[in-house]
Amino acid sequence: MALAMATAPCAQSVRAEPGPVATFDLLVTDLHSARGQLIVCLWRDKAGFPACEKSRTALRRVVPVTAATMHIAFPLPAPGRYAVTVVHDEDSDGKTRHDFIGMPLEGVGISNNPGGMPGYDKSLAPLAPGANLTVRMKYLFGG
Repeated sequence: MALAMATAPCAQSVRAEPGPVATFDLLVTDLHSARGQLIVCLWRDKAGFPACEKSRTALRRVVPVTAATMHIAFPLPAPGRYAVTVVHDEDSDGKTRHDFIGMPLEGVGISNNPGGMPGYDKSLAPLAPGANLTVRMKYLFGG
């Protein structure tokens, strides 16, 4: 009887293994240094855009910077239109530093690389598993 109990499957321990996570390839270019970290956010809606730290819905990942160009396999919840924001958090404090009028003091990049003040609709890009997206970093004050 003890042997039968030991080899019988336990319903609580039997779980399906999750499948592979779908990702897209994010290429971040024009980083001024290999210091700090990148704060990358994937936006499905515009609530809080572009300030990732203010969003409750943006998918956020922090990645150490290792080169002037970074390839990141970023998780993709489902195919669709998304905006992507990237902050080069050179001091690794987890947030974007701003000057007294609100301009970013650290490098920033946004999908579709729009000029001027970023708009959510201008930043939307179609993403599917395996897609490639390039974000070019900009440093308003020379980085």
